[in-house]
Amino acid sequence: MTKKVSDKSSSLEAKHAFSRRNFLATSAATGVALAAVEKARAQDYGSDVAPAPTPIAAQSQIPDAASQVPFDSFRDHVLYMEKRGYMLRFERMDQDAYEITAVIYKLIDEFGWREAPGLIIEEIKMDGEWIKGPLVINHNGHWDIEPLTFGLEPVPHDGPATYRKTIAHLKEIIIANKGAYPEIPPVPVAKESAPCKEVILKGDEIDLTKFAFIKSNPSDVGRYINTPALFTKDPDMGVNFGTYRCQLRGPREIGVNPEANQTGWKMLMAAKERGEKEAPVTLVLGQDPMTWLVSSTRIPQRFGPIKPIDELAVAGGVRGKALEVTQTEDGEFTIPAHAEFVIEGRVQLESMKPEGPYGEMYGYLGPEKDENFWMIVDTVTHRKDPWFLNNFTGVTPGYLEAPEAALTQVGFKRLIPELVELYNPTEHAGVYFMSIDKTEAGQGLAAGEKVAKIVPIAKVVIVVDKDMDVMNMNDIMLALASRWQIATASKIYDSLRGMPLDPSLKNPPMTSKIVIDATKQLPEEGGPDTFAELNRTLFDQGAPGTMDQVMEKWGDVLKRRHAFGSSISET
Repeated sequence: MTKKVSDKSSSLEAKHAFSRRNFLATSAATGVALAAVEKARAQDYGSDVAPAPTPIAAQSQIPDAASQVPFDSFRDHVLYMEKRGYMLRFERMDQDAYEITAVIYKLIDEFGWREAPGLIIEEIKMDGEWIKGPLVINHNGHWDIEPLTFGLEPVPHDGPATYRKTIAHLKEIIIANKGAYPEIPPVPVAKESAPCKEVILKGDEIDLTKFAFIKSNPSDVGRYINTPALFTKDPDMGVNFGTYRCQLRGPREIGVNPEANQTGWKMLMAAKERGEKEAPVTLVLGQDPMTWLVSSTRIPQRFGPIKPIDELAVAGGVRGKALEVTQTEDGEFTIPAHAEFVIEGRVQLESMKPEGPYGEMYGYLGPEKDENFWMIVDTVTHRKDPWFLNNFTGVTPGYLEAPEAALTQVGFKRLIPELVELYNPTEHAGVYFMSIDKTEAGQGLAAGEKVAKIVPIAKVVIVVDKDMDVMNMNDIMLALASRWQIATASKIYDSLRGMPLDPSLKNPPMTSKIVIDATKQLPEEGGPDTFAELNRTLFDQGAPGTMDQVMEKWGDVLKRRHAFGSSISET
């Protein structure tokens, strides 16, 4: 028998965007996706065969975003997003039967990449045991999370406008700081005051299999720690932290997988070449939003001459306030004091071990690697009742995207003055859309070429005119169908640097690429003497004000969408 959901949250639903009615409708469909495991679930849940999401406690008033930022911890960020209605809480899920995987796939199917809710799961079954969480999934998925994290309110019913609002805010910060985010040095706190030191485990006290690290998909080699900030260091490059998949191999053994040419890989290889037998590393889990952002992106600009970068200061600059930090127990690294879970150890450089396969960002199973780094765990420190994050790589968004996108747009604007907007939808890895204010022949291909040559992941670059919306697939398809001349407005490159994780590559990281100029072709480019106007443009010109008039009359109906967050009409 399914547990009943109380009506305590009705007042919250009326005030805020979260629609429990819509989720419950989806839950029925999700039940179909989970039908294959119902028998196994019944054995463990008893009569509680299909536990319903726990309702959000009624709140008389939800604090606005500006009063909450910056978030000092991962759990503060997640709890606020739960209050705002973007998270669903479950008592328990059986991941031996891949229930979490099935639910997240179903939610993405129902609500899409940018409007699916996140999950908070209090207890998880893994390897035959029920393990205490909470485990958090897809906490950055919805459009509205981006502005809320920076203290901005979303644009109601309009995900792209909400995202662009965040981009505009961040571009102002970058431009005011001469093309980069400001840096604010971290502030040390005593170990006894650091939340990440509430519990300290040493040596054989440690058993990482007892914590909420899961096997995400049946074809993965095993359980993974896939959202760490992995701290490494080098005499020349300084300290780096980056997010790399880490295979849980045993109670105190972890496989470590920085990809070739990533900074962590460079540092470990340099130590190996120096003849060192092992290298100290630390995995920091459950970071505040900006530490997670810096760990997962290339916001720290490691281009040009090799020099140390204080990435914790970068995180402080993006959040607008210094991070509180403390020292690891072995004294090797300075780490965020409010982290949920910290794993200290040593990568063994004299031997390598197999690692993988693992479901990767392109949505394909990544291959097994015959030789990869691995570490021995010496110390674990964590908060009492730590929170964990799992990223379903290639299935859900992982980190906030607007901060890196804003930095990229500002940088490319220097190289491409006619650039209007650049958009790389993470759910379509390898595809870049860009719009330009075209004034001369050849600008489309030239602009696309710069992106293709500079950005490894930009495998297909589509350039459109400024009247096309790069975040609207209808506009992109219209431009391809009506403005692109395939024979004369395309350029193929046989061998440019790509992403090693692209499953189509024969000789990673090199790949072929294409630039598509889907702008209006000028006569000197072989286009018509005059290009027909869009019907929509003629409507806007011929009936000014009509759009505003109909929105004033019927806006609530026209904006109503079946989704979460601010995209739900309050019914």
